Amino acid sequence: MKKTMKLQTKLTLLVIIVVFVSISIISSFVASWMTGNIESKARTNIMNVAEMIAHSRDIVEALETKDPNRKIGPYVSMQLKNLQQIEYIIVADSEGIRYSHPNPEMIGKKFAGGDEYRAAKKGETYISEATGTLGKSLRAFAPIYDSENKREIGFVSVGTLTHSIEKAKHTAILYIVLIALGGLTVGIIGAFLLANNIKNTLLGLEPEEITKLYNEKMGILDAIHEGLVAVDHTGRITLINDSALSILHFENKVNKEEIIGQNIEEIIPSTRMINVLETGKSEFGEEQKINNTIIMTNRIPIINRGKIVGAIASFRDKTEVTRMAEELTGVKKMAWSLRAQNHEFMNKLHTIAGLIQLEEYDEALEFISDVAKVRSNISNILTENIKDPSLAALLLAKYNKAEESRVRLKIDENSKLTKLPEHMTSEELVSVIGNLIENSLDEVKNDGTGQIYIKIVENEDFLNIIVKDNGGGIPLEYREKIYEQGFSTKDVQRGHGMYIVKKIVDESNGTINLQVDEGVIWDISIPIKGSDNLDSSNDSRR
Repeated sequence: MKKTMKLQTKLTLLVIIVVFVSISIISSFVASWMTGNIESKARTNIMNVAEMIAHSRDIVEALETKDPNRKIGPYVSMQLKNLQQIEYIIVADSEGIRYSHPNPEMIGKKFAGGDEYRAAKKGETYISEATGTLGKSLRAFAPIYDSENKREIGFVSVGTLTHSIEKAKHTAILYIVLIALGGLTVGIIGAFLLANNIKNTLLGLEPEEITKLYNEKMGILDAIHEGLVAVDHTGRITLINDSALSILHFENKVNKEEIIGQNIEEIIPSTRMINVLETGKSEFGEEQKINNTIIMTNRIPIINRGKIVGAIASFRDKTEVTRMAEELTGVKKMAWSLRAQNHEFMNKLHTIAGLIQLEEYDEALEFISDVAKVRSNISNILTENIKDPSLAALLLAKYNKAEESRVRLKIDENSKLTKLPEHMTSEELVSVIGNLIENSLDEVKNDGTGQIYIKIVENEDFLNIIVKDNGGGIPLEYREKIYEQGFSTKDVQRGHGMYIVKKIVDESNGTINLQVDEGVIWDISIPIKGSDNLDSSNDSRR
């Protein structure tokens, strides 16, 4: 099997090749430009010097008189000392006879090269390349006119040897090559550092390993029964698994690709993930309703180097969890109810036994008749008027608990419930009434004077719930805080009951009113819009 090249090696080679090609292209253009610039500069330089010498008054005056005092040679030699990149300056008359030359032996002899004709005979100014007595050179020609500028009396040739120009070009190219090699070296070092940094960022994993881990992660996320949703720091969804789509009932409406990248508020308007992004505080075990589904949610911020970069929420369908626990919960309620009934039954048996021992037979019969009547009334109300089994079981359990606590719990005989509000489940209704009764049981005295009154009435539009007790009431300074999570006037470990009640009522579009008058009266009203008959809905749930 062919061994796959490592990502680090690939990146290093790629960067080196890119740097090498880039530097090579740039170097070739720079070298071409510099060599051309060197020759162009040399041409300009020799032409400027040629014209300067041709217009020199000393040269003109000396050449007009055929330079009897031999001034042209020393003058030209002095100028050569002050000029750079100029190899020679030759002054000749119109016949081509030299009056100056780097080699004194050549003075007085005829100019060599054959390219002086245009300057000597036609008075042209130009640059040519030819081989003279000093070798192959690039030389500029300029005509020399007499002082009146009417007659050409000679010409000047200023040259630089071509090997000097080539040497300058080679030096420039050498500098370019050295700079290119330096850049390539830096590029190679940078390639190694970049590849190593990327390797460390990827935790030393190869692309194939990353792909495998990604596929495994997505498989795990989709296999998790809990719903998962993650957002970035702007609130846009970056991850959502299949369970989330199923729990939120999105599976037939949208797919993952459509949801990814959208704002969380547009997909799940009631989420609190934006609040988690803003505050950076985690939230655990929060109940909320989305698409008529009650879910239990945990939300935590994703923090990187002290900065919030996103948030993730995990949630599960509370209805499913409740359904799975219904049997266990029902058994516990039944056991507790049987225990309370047994305790209360033993108390009544003791009372009957005492009356018989005292030979108060009529009193014993009347006591038995009263107990049977009360039990019959409660049973009738719960079995005939309250059609929700969970609520009926709750009321019976609370009734038995109240009796055991020597508290009189009265359920209004006109109470009736045949259908649930559209936005409320049976579990939510049980939670609301159960919390209210528990609060009343805590408030009333257990010396036989405590009383709790319950009335549940429905009509076409609303379900009304009234729970009243004769306890000590709620102090004025606490009335605005009772719905806050964690607030309690009794135990610091409590303080969730009324928070849950208020949350359920609000999510069901209902209202809750509190009256304090020789106790507490809770008056709750919940709209029934769009609800179905409980008997049929219960049948469908079985």
